[in-house]
Amino acid sequence: MIMTKHLDVVDGWSGVAGDAVAASHRIPKEMTVRDAALAFCSVFVEGFSGEERAPLPSWLAQLNDPLASEYQ
Repeated sequence: MIMTKHLDVVDGWSGVAGDAVAASHRIPKEMTVRDAALAFCSVFVEGFSGEERAPLPSWLAQLNDPLASEYQ
């Protein structure tokens, strides 16, 4: 929903959607899903957390697509 609202300022929307899926498999155990979503949007959605994007947390760096076996 956040990405849809900010569609005009999200570069590479389909890539960001894929990154969201990849990131969902790397959320630190001590972090809530809500906090993880807010952290993701702060990094990937321009203007979400003010004029500058938030610093990139290590768990959001170098995202890779999860293997299909992770869904089975």
